Amino acid sequence: MFITNLFELSYSLNFLNKYTSVIILFLLIIASLSTSYVVAQSDDDRGFAWVSSNYDIKQTNFSPQNQITSDTINGLADEWTNAFIIPPDVPGIELYPGMRARPLVYNGLIYMVTSFNAVFVHNVQTGQPLWYYTYPMNMTDIIIDYPAIKPHRPGVLEELTIFDEYLIFPTADCGMVFLEYLTGAPDFRGELTRGQMCDNIEGNEGYYGGQLFSSPVVDPNTRILVTGTTVSGKADSGRGFVAGYNVDTGELLWRFFLMPPAGGEKDWAMKYKGLGNVDPTPDDWGAAKNVGVGIATGQWAIDEESGIVYVGTSSPAPNFNAANRPGPNLFSSSILALDINTGDLIWYYQSSPHDLYGHGCNWNTVLGNIDERKVLFKVCDDGRLLALDAADGEIIWSFLPPNLKFLNVDDSINPQVDFNQQFVSEDPYWQCPGITGGTGGAIAFAYDRIYYISTNYCDYMIPDLDSENDLDSFGAEDMTKLPYKIQVRRNASGIIPDPRMDRTAEMPINSTVYAIDASNGSIDWEYNLEGPHRGGLMATGNMVIFGSNDGRFYSLNAETGEFIYSKYVGASLGTTPTIGAAASGEQYVFQPVGGLDDRYGQPVSGVFISLKMRGGPVVPILDPVEEESTTSTDEELPLNVVIPVLALIVVVFLFASFGPKKLLSLIGRN
Repeated sequence: MFITNLFELSYSLNFLNKYTSVIILFLLIIASLSTSYVVAQSDDDRGFAWVSSNYDIKQTNFSPQNQITSDTINGLADEWTNAFIIPPDVPGIELYPGMRARPLVYNGLIYMVTSFNAVFVHNVQTGQPLWYYTYPMNMTDIIIDYPAIKPHRPGVLEELTIFDEYLIFPTADCGMVFLEYLTGAPDFRGELTRGQMCDNIEGNEGYYGGQLFSSPVVDPNTRILVTGTTVSGKADSGRGFVAGYNVDTGELLWRFFLMPPAGGEKDWAMKYKGLGNVDPTPDDWGAAKNVGVGIATGQWAIDEESGIVYVGTSSPAPNFNAANRPGPNLFSSSILALDINTGDLIWYYQSSPHDLYGHGCNWNTVLGNIDERKVLFKVCDDGRLLALDAADGEIIWSFLPPNLKFLNVDDSINPQVDFNQQFVSEDPYWQCPGITGGTGGAIAFAYDRIYYISTNYCDYMIPDLDSENDLDSFGAEDMTKLPYKIQVRRNASGIIPDPRMDRTAEMPINSTVYAIDASNGSIDWEYNLEGPHRGGLMATGNMVIFGSNDGRFYSLNAETGEFIYSKYVGASLGTTPTIGAAASGEQYVFQPVGGLDDRYGQPVSGVFISLKMRGGPVVPILDPVEEESTTSTDEELPLNVVIPVLALIVVVFLFASFGPKKLLSLIGRN
């Protein structure tokens, strides 16, 4: 019937040039297919895909999907699971079990990247494995070839991204590999390849961590990939930087150094005066040897319109020994706004000048709006939520969680810092918030609110004052993360347990979920949790969803904070779930289990849980006004559609060119 109608239409167009008729018919065919082919609907506005650790280029942690909602989530049930293998032996390094990075979803496939340099890819709907990839490396050889690399927790990944149908996978040898999303075929690009990002860096005499904990982000307009170097927090750090690369060739386009070259440069920071909330000082980083700063864990928002990338940086290293880093130590524990084309600094906000607490600006930077004003939302490890003008870094409002305990840490918005202070104390002391900070992870922006989790976890610090200028010293050691039998301090009587670090001391261990009005920083609601939290949260379907230290993942009503749903999985959860669709359009929830540090519960080798709605819809639920317009697609059509269409076009072309009588006579002759 469809073909007959096309032939009749071809005769009705006989007043046009026969080739024009064919072109019109071709356009009509494609239009009819694009409005009826549901599977290839756009990922971007439907929540089908989750291609960045925090969902989108603005790092909002908000999925617009509308199948799994506050009204339907109670129908969620287990669909399939995957148990991770035990990490293999790799020369020169110790690999870690499980998975800490959030899974990504693209075109009906789920991407699970473990903490031991392995990628597992499964079919979302069936759980069947598609491909598996392990990055080949011998760290012993890498250290010889690239002496500036000193691995720190090699293989442990926090953030990932998919761009141009490639999974961009940071590697433990200061490089990246681009994995073709369907086959896992690796692609290596220019100076982003093995070791080169950390090789022969101007002014460097220290070491780089090797592993790029933070995933790169890519601006689709300029096709510039932004990444940077990590430091370990020890007293042997390299000269940190943020860098921009051509994503197609791997060519280095620019570097922005986060500190002066080794040996020091007295007025290095003075050229940035007036661009931030903390004025630079001469001789900010001293001799700048074996002290340093790098990028922080997390992903960074990109403003595609203005061409600005918003980057978080780590705390200065060594964390608790400032004997060799006088001054505010720009640009540690900071948020930077950089021109993505040139790497030029536009503005900076330093949350913890001359940081003595390990309170870097980890986790995501979020780009949003208050009315017509672009705003950057950020929580650093001091636990304070900031709303900054995205254009100039001016503070709009700040929120300090009322439940967050501060002890031996300044909680003021503009701390009065003695830049010559070298240590917090000469005696053992409690630090609150602790080293891992007062925030529980990535934040979310949705429904005109910022959702985030503050967490109380204090650390008991033992100062190490053998030599104030000993660059091998952190300055203090955190005893709370060690087994109790070796939680000791040295005094005149020898080595004894320190009773002051006993966990029976009145130091809180709890967390609070906050919903903060994005326009003014006021509390809309809060929800209390037991224990520390790690990993952050996400928003979708009028819900806030997060994993918890108590072995459950939770759903709260995004409007009221009321409890809706929880699922017990039996082990501490430190990775926030993600949501993505199978090829059919049916949405799934994905929750990694395991891969955590001791303080968050008993470590397990790791499993992966997939859940879906029982009796739920097969394709996305659409608003009636959207149903016709949102089913159009710019996606590539599959071959089983393309080939018949091409054949049909050929038939129409022949009929339009020769007419049915002549064409039939030609066929009859043959």
